[in-house]
Amino acid sequence: MLQRLYSDPTDLMDLNAGTSKGLVITPPRKVDKPTYEIVDPIERYDTRDHMWARMAMPVGSPAYEDYYSRHPEKKAIDDDLRERGKRSGMKLLESDRVNEEIAVSGYYGAMAMSRPQLVDAFLKITMVPVGMVKVDRVEADPVSMSRKIKAFALQLGAGKVGITELNQNWVYSHEPVPTYGKPVECNYRYVICMAVPQSPFLKANQTGLGQEWEVGWKYAYASFISVIMANFIRHLGWPARPAPTFNTPYIVCPVFIDAGIGEDSRCTQVVTKEFGNNWRPGGVLTDLPLVPDKPVDFGLQDFCDKCKICADRCPAGAIPKGRREVVRGVRKWQLDAEKCTRYSFTIGHTCGICQVVCPWNHSNNWFHNSVRDIASRSTSLRQSIVSADKFFYKHKPAPDPKWLTEPV
Repeated sequence: MLQRLYSDPTDLMDLNAGTSKGLVITPPRKVDKPTYEIVDPIERYDTRDHMWARMAMPVGSPAYEDYYSRHPEKKAIDDDLRERGKRSGMKLLESDRVNEEIAVSGYYGAMAMSRPQLVDAFLKITMVPVGMVKVDRVEADPVSMSRKIKAFALQLGAGKVGITELNQNWVYSHEPVPTYGKPVECNYRYVICMAVPQSPFLKANQTGLGQEWEVGWKYAYASFISVIMANFIRHLGWPARPAPTFNTPYIVCPVFIDAGIGEDSRCTQVVTKEFGNNWRPGGVLTDLPLVPDKPVDFGLQDFCDKCKICADRCPAGAIPKGRREVVRGVRKWQLDAEKCTRYSFTIGHTCGICQVVCPWNHSNNWFHNSVRDIASRSTSLRQSIVSADKFFYKHKPAPDPKWLTEPV
């Protein structure tokens, strides 16, 4: 019933698809332009500057030597991070090899789905008669096809789906290893953005084995459904490219904001009205004619101005407590990625605290849905909602599930 409140015909998820229906009392308000603020000409982001791209460069390799010859101020920082990660990782493996290996195993799938051979492959079905494999182009009404794509994505496991025209400003400028320095070219027209929710129960320990497993697994799962969706579209005769976790040619956050998934937040992640920032992205680039969604505004910018819970709880001090700053032409909150990475490498696990404590991440029930709706509508009550959240929810780390901690 709640789905009938959506007025856009491409949003009418009345096809009985997926499991994440009716997550809000009213959908977030659609607006003509995103709530981020462009103040200067946008400078495209060089993927080689990303923390994980820097960590992936083999020490002493040509890529390593080139990068630090251009950024000598980063070398000591990054070398220290590599040593921290190595020490903490070896310590954890020595103390609990089996469970630690389980915790990181989800990343195998994300890495496999991100291989160029799979991203670029047209995976034809070969277990059916040859006559059933067709590659001629299917022409369809963009409104109907957008509904079909969204329903399919929900059935694949996405919690929310949006479509946007690709803004070339968000495409990376250069590739990291193994094709270090190659200019990124990405000329598809549309991006299908799929937000895959994470389990709040596995995330509840915040920095433990369950958190590590859930991040890797949902990255893998989001990458997997991206490959499925892309090859479905290729079978319709249209160009498509999956955007798995470790092979995405664009900055995820602004693309997903443009697609109406959510808004930019203080912790610099996209927060949805429906399930906060507790999700991982999957995407498909395509030229299949579709209907783009509008961005949304449910008051998050003002809410984050007043909230600061994620910044107060961040053990690394990586989330800013102050105002937005201009970053490559966009006024936004900017995460200190070096501090964030240092903390994760020191403890040996990824940190999920900011994805646990966000007030928009509370469970899907009538009470929290009502609070989310009030927070999106009432400017005057947002500070009270933040204060109540701080008072009632202490977010102490929960024990990891027994199956992940029981010794062998």
